[in-house]
Amino acid sequence: MKEKKTREKKVKNSEEKLEIAQKIAANSQKVARTYATLENAFLYVFRSASDFLTKIFFNKKFSKIFSLILAIILYISVNVSSSDTIGISQSATLNDVKVECVYNEEMYEISGIPETVNVMVSGSMSDITLQKSKTNSYVVADLSGLTEGSYQIRLSPKNFSSDLSVNILDNPTVYVTIKKKITTKYNISYEFINKNLMDSTYNLGETTFNTTEVLIRASQDTIDSIAFVKALIDVTGVTESFTREARIVAYDNNGNIVNCSISPETVMATVNVTSPSKEVPIIVRANGVMSDNLALDQVSLDHSTVTIYASNNVLNLIDAVYVDLNVSNITKNTSISTTLNMPSGVNKMDITKVNMEIIVGEKTSKVINDVKVSYTNLNSNFKVKLIDENDVTMNVLVIGTQSNIDKLTADDITVNIDLSSVTSVGIQQAAISVSGKNTLVEYQIEDGRKYIQIEIAE
Repeated sequence: MKEKKTREKKVKNSEEKLEIAQKIAANSQKVARTYATLENAFLYVFRSASDFLTKIFFNKKFSKIFSLILAIILYISVNVSSSDTIGISQSATLNDVKVECVYNEEMYEISGIPETVNVMVSGSMSDITLQKSKTNSYVVADLSGLTEGSYQIRLSPKNFSSDLSVNILDNPTVYVTIKKKITTKYNISYEFINKNLMDSTYNLGETTFNTTEVLIRASQDTIDSIAFVKALIDVTGVTESFTREARIVAYDNNGNIVNCSISPETVMATVNVTSPSKEVPIIVRANGVMSDNLALDQVSLDHSTVTIYASNNVLNLIDAVYVDLNVSNITKNTSISTTLNMPSGVNKMDITKVNMEIIVGEKTSKVINDVKVSYTNLNSNFKVKLIDENDVTMNVLVIGTQSNIDKLTADDITVNIDLSSVTSVGIQQAAISVSGKNTLVEYQIEDGRKYIQIEIAE
């Protein structure tokens, strides 16, 4: 009985599997038929579209219609952009548009016309963009036919796009003054420009021109404002004598350039360039007071001379370059580096710094007798007479190291009375100064006097 039930169960399972297989086969056939139907439909549509396009492109009538439709689409896409709203005008401001004047420049001088104005343009954005790229647009002030006097002039835009509305902002109307020009002759002076770009070892000397007079044409008011006329000579990088053009410029009393017509506008300038120099000693001068019992004995420099560059007039006045040494804090042998002070009028020195080796020694002193008194800077209209005849010579106390003061004589010392301040006759008091060739030594009048009594006569 049990075996029979098992056989029936197996038969039932086999029947179920067969039924499922039959269903799968039926569904597969249905899918295949559906795919075939879709494929046939797609091929039909493709063939129909291909036949239609063939008729359009190869049929004259259809191709013309298609071209017209395509042209309309392209026109709309180009002329109607997303940035333009149909029926709405855009605006933009053009700044600093140049103003040009139409008038007789030879006869008249004008004032009151601005150099530039701001202009507002309105229209489509494409036209505005095109206008911004133009470089020949400007504003004109037409004064043609007008003579001397004052006028109210309306400015007019020129060379702007005709598709734009153009409005001049701020000053569409200006008040213009027209003055008649006159011609006046002026002598010229000169000025060197860009001297900072020239090597300071060179000196600019005698300057000559092919002409020293120019004609200036302007209104009477402008002529009256001119204080001087200069030729501007550019000396950038010059190292030798040269001849070159120099621009002529007129200035008022405040140094402002005066706008006027100058003839000729340039002159030829010839400039003599030299490089005068002179070698002078470097001398150390002690300043201040050293501690007790100490004095400078010797100061050695790594450079004993310096070459200075200046005009000949300045060179004639300079015999040495001095280094002022503050000795107040020096208590032992030491080394110091210092910068040389450039004398007034000197353009350049070949060295700017020196190193000093300083040796100190024990301080001592002695008196040098009968040093002759000299007088300087006395006006040639006056004569000097001493109140005390004994003041023809003075005794001088010298203070320094033994080796330095032992070398001194009366001829090495100068006692000077500077009379440059004397302006009248009579008995007066004059200051005494004393110095010596050895600058490491201190010099004093023995009796401590600072002044001397003198009599000035004519």
